Amino acid sequence: MAELDHIVFACPDVDEGTRIIHDLTGATAVVGGPHVGRGTHNTLLTFDDRTYFEIIGSDPDQPEPERARGFGLDDLDGPKLVAFAVHTIGDETLDDLAQVVRDAGFDPGTHMAMSRMKPDGVLLEWELTAGGDTGFRLEGGIPFAIDWLGGPSPAASLPSMGSLVRLSVTNPDERVGTALTGLGLSDSVEFILGPANLTVTIDTPNGIVELS
Repeated sequence: MAELDHIVFACPDVDEGTRIIHDLTGATAVVGGPHVGRGTHNTLLTFDDRTYFEIIGSDPDQPEPERARGFGLDDLDGPKLVAFAVHTIGDETLDDLAQVVRDAGFDPGTHMAMSRMKPDGVLLEWELTAGGDTGFRLEGGIPFAIDWLGGPSPAASLPSMGSLVRLSVTNPDERVGTALTGLGLSDSVEFILGPANLTVTIDTPNGIVELS
């Protein structure tokens, strides 16, 4: 039904988050760009040509946004793995993926158009689902969905941080596991029944690293 698109590591300061990831993995994330009007910016690394790692935080060069920053950044105490995204494959649509989430008993949120200007001046545009029970809500248990509108994934042009061993989603609600299975993620995302948490295991230039 879907494929893992990217994993989100949120931090109050992107430079600090980039240093943390470099110290752990030996890989240096590159600038992604600002999310204009949303008060955030990011740096990026990749696992392969379809799945990447995002370090996101508040952008000091933007004015305060009209609404809360994404991923709970306004209330974040420190760096934390907060969410993950899936992308559509084949003829699937965001509506199809939203329906799977809805069928499992959760609110998939609403569609939103987004864009950012890459450092090379190319405008990157996409659509995603946001809000509801997805993203950082439920401690990251339910992914948000993204459609790159026929363009290449950013993952294809980023420096590697190593290979993704597994993404583990721990949650006390069994329906989270039902949603992940319905999305076709059983081979790439491990569901564990227990206190809510996200953990990613990465085989990096510095060896095996676990982040949560």
